[in-house]
Amino acid sequence: MLGARGGAVARGLQVLTHSWRRDSRALALARACGAPRAGHWQPSAGPGPRRSRLSLSAAAVVNSAPRPLQPYLRLMRLDKPIGTWLLYLPCTWSIGLAAEPGCFPDWYMLSLFGTGAVLMRGAGCTINDMWDRDYDKKVIRTVNRPIAAGDISIFRSFIFLGGQLTLALGVLLCLNYYSIALGAASLLLVITYPLMKRITYWPQLALGLTFNWGALLGWSAVKGSCDPSVCLPLYFSGIMWTLIYDTIYAHQIYTLDIHRPEDCWDKFTSNRTLGLIVLLGIVLGNLWKEKKTDEAKKSIGSRIEN
Repeated sequence: MLGARGGAVARGLQVLTHSWRRDSRALALARACGAPRAGHWQPSAGPGPRRSRLSLSAAAVVNSAPRPLQPYLRLMRLDKPIGTWLLYLPCTWSIGLAAEPGCFPDWYMLSLFGTGAVLMRGAGCTINDMWDRDYDKKVIRTVNRPIAAGDISIFRSFIFLGGQLTLALGVLLCLNYYSIALGAASLLLVITYPLMKRITYWPQLALGLTFNWGALLGWSAVKGSCDPSVCLPLYFSGIMWTLIYDTIYAHQIYTLDIHRPEDCWDKFTSNRTLGLIVLLGIVLGNLWKEKKTDEAKKSIGSRIEN
């Protein structure tokens, strides 16, 4: 009987030892995966919904807007602001070049053109989606655009377009008469650009002509008229820049995550950085002009005295 009891005790110890080893291995694996140690209190997630992290990205702002407004904000591409930057930057270059030597660019003009860039880029995207609504329904990348998806009717898109153009006209009327006429002339490019992809293999050239119009308009807004020796080289340089980045984008489109606006921003953000570097160079060069002018005046004055 004692032998039987001893065998039962031995078998029990073997089971306990095997269970302890198994639990030790599981605990080590759990700790390796990041599980909390004993005595380290962790708040439970609870049955309620998880709170999303606060984000100030353009896409997050659009998603947090009232639901009835979201299709209109997406129609004007407010969730993808890189296009607005690419429209705005040539304006800033021209305004910076037009500033007086030793002075910063006119902040009032910069703010006016920034507002105009948002409105005119939105109007251009609205016109584009109205032209391409039947094509957008057949392409995975564009099938969820508000007009193609049926979130906004053609009639409402016309009304929305009229509102954007009216506000843009209000901005344009703050400029001189020469600039008003020059700005109004760009509307022909805005309307016809979306059609260029149907009749030419170089739609990016039409995009360059349209997006860099601000290189002409910014100078005239400050100076009263265009100086061809300054405005035309800047304008054509901007067109070449657009040809380069839009051709690169045409190849990157196959790697674009259409469900993440941030992916589009990541692929284009280098263009904004380059544009800002150009603007910084223009501003610093303009400030350096004053320094060189002062030095030249001193040298001239010393020569006269001698």
